[in-house]
Amino acid sequence: MKHIFIVITLTIFSFAVFAEQPIQDSNHPELPALTLNMADGTSIKTQNLLGEPYILHFWATWCPYCKKLQPALQKIHDMGLNVIAVSFKEDDNASPAKALTNRGYTFKTAIQADKIATQLGVHGTPTTLFINEKGHVVWATNSSDPDNANIHLKARTLLNSIKAK
Repeated sequence: MKHIFIVITLTIFSFAVFAEQPIQDSNHPELPALTLNMADGTSIKTQNLLGEPYILHFWATWCPYCKKLQPALQKIHDMGLNVIAVSFKEDDNASPAKALTNRGYTFKTAIQADKIATQLGVHGTPTTLFINEKGHVVWATNSSDPDNANIHLKARTLLNSIKAK
């Protein structure tokens, strides 16, 4: 019985570890130059975001886990950290920007980003990337928990880098 308990505990622990995988490499990978097509018809080049940290939140309008996480991302955005929602894997008739606006969120929305998601190796929703001011991915998570302490800690760390300037 004791062995079964240990196996179950280790299994649950392994799910928790793989649900959010902090990037261990001390030389965080650099985000490649990307052009995000925004819902308002403009585009954002990630090269133009260098100098300020930001979050890329890969999501889809049909994803209940994304919907669950987004209130936390709005709070982070309201604190001064740029959050960009990157919509992919959408149905043909989806309106990602309208969905976010209807939910009361004010962060910008990139659309039709399936190729970008593939290029970055993003497979599932939600996937949230934390990018530092040098354009390096310092943390990635698939968590949908709006109370996840790591999400808030990583966001505060990025915010503190803004304030330290």
